[in-house]
Amino acid sequence: MRYELLYLVAASREADIDAIKKEVEGIITTEGGVFEEKEVVEKRKLAYQVNHETHGFYVARRFEIADIQKMQEITRKLNLCPNILRSIISLASELPELKTKEERIAAASAKSDRKPKEVKETATPAKAKPVAKVVAKEVVKETTTVEEKKATEDIDKKLEEILNI
Repeated sequence: MRYELLYLVAASREADIDAIKKEVEGIITTEGGVFEEKEVVEKRKLAYQVNHETHGFYVARRFEIADIQKMQEITRKLNLCPNILRSIISLASELPELKTKEERIAAASAKSDRKPKEVKETATPAKAKPVAKVVAKEVVKETTTVEEKKATEDIDKKLEEILNI
């Protein structure tokens, strides 16, 4: 099965981050896991302090493992690793595609660059359109006010009948 490992490394350990990544990779591979090539590393401000750290590196990697029973041992070893502040392992099938920050920004800007669907225009001149719209709005407003008057009259009649006034 495919899993995604997300772990947090303290920003103060920035110089050792490559060694920490190798250590985590060793934990997974010794249990029979095979990593995919894609790796996402981002430095972020933490929402709250973890072991007196306010910033950290989030590292996300996906891997495959055949024996699901090994996941318990992997989790135990990751929890005992002093260089990792927090870690979580999730099923990759339940998560979106793993993307770097730049890829996420590019995808968001591409989404916002899409043009809205074009509205088909009629053959009437541009000056006539606003007049027609205004007339249509006025007609709608008049009908709603007439309908509202009828509705309030009906309610008044029903109240009179109920209260026998």
